[in-house]
Amino acid sequence: MASSVVYLISILSLIFIVQESSVLGDAGLIQSTCQKTRLPDLCTSTLNADPSSQEANMLGLANITVNVAETRAADISKYILDELVKSYTNANAIKVVTGCSDIYGYAKGALQASVEDLGYDLGDALLGLDIAAKRTEDCTDSFRSATPPLAYPDGLAQRQRDFQNLCGVATDTVQVIRTSNP
Repeated sequence: MASSVVYLISILSLIFIVQESSVLGDAGLIQSTCQKTRLPDLCTSTLNADPSSQEANMLGLANITVNVAETRAADISKYILDELVKSYTNANAIKVVTGCSDIYGYAKGALQASVEDLGYDLGDALLGLDIAAKRTEDCTDSFRSATPPLAYPDGLAQRQRDFQNLCGVATDTVQVIRTSNP
């Protein structure tokens, strides 16, 4: 009887150790992946904000970062239409500002394509991420080239930087997968 109890305790201890190591392993995957990105703190905070990242593999982590970038593009587009456009009365300025909202809509579309490509073609996924990040520069250019030129709003400039940084982290995450699975 005593040997049965010791055996049961041993099995339960082993199960607990395996469960603990799998949780630590997932946190370790996030940490090791994020350390290979250009902004490890942004990567870690982005992934830790999504509970599903604790159980995700590397492809899942990339998917999460791209989805967060996609959501951010939609949020910026909405911010432009709901808040920023109210700051202008000139028809040409309003056209420039609403055009920026469209640009973020296109960026969101490029990110949607990247999510779809993650399972099939990492090169195409990277291309979509690059297009999304660079496309937002068209917004900046449209303000500069307006007649008369418009000052680029600080709130939009900060959101653009944050979005481009997030796209960079997503790109780096996909690159980690690409280099670990040649």
